[in-house]
Amino acid sequence: MKEINKINKRAITRIGKIAIAAQFVLVIGVLAFIYFCTPKLDYPRNNEVLSQSAVELKFRNARVVLIDENPDFTSPREIDTENAGMANITFQPGVYYWKAVGILESSAKRFTIPSEVGLELDNEILRNSGNVPVNVSVENEFGLSGLAILDIKVEYEVNESEKAVYRGEQHGG
Repeated sequence: MKEINKINKRAITRIGKIAIAAQFVLVIGVLAFIYFCTPKLDYPRNNEVLSQSAVELKFRNARVVLIDENPDFTSPREIDTENAGMANITFQPGVYYWKAVGILESSAKRFTIPSEVGLELDNEILRNSGNVPVNVSVENEFGLSGLAILDIKVEYEVNESEKAVYRGEQHGG
């Protein structure tokens, strides 16, 4: 009888060890699945302010990238990635939120494209060199002589002999 109890205890101990090993393998498998299947957002990093409006989004394990100006993603722009791992997109100035969706969904990140006001005067051509429309005021020796709105990458012919001063500020902001 004692021998039967010893055999039962060994069998129970062996079953317990097998159950612990199976649980360990299951936990490792779940963690590996989460690590390798969760989409990752590599660039731009969270809260990054970018210097240009053309952005190369970099990510991993994503089928679709969602971009929205609202953190709740109420009207997102969807980009089918086809597992490319990157997407080149040009943005208007503003704050954007993005996340990736694959088998699982990543957490959202935020980035900013700042407004840049720029005017260039070169050989009687006044050019908006920024990334937003610009209100331009023209002042000559008699005072304010003109107003104009220059859209992005628009050129305007001027007469340099008038010795005018051109001032620009962001349109609508």
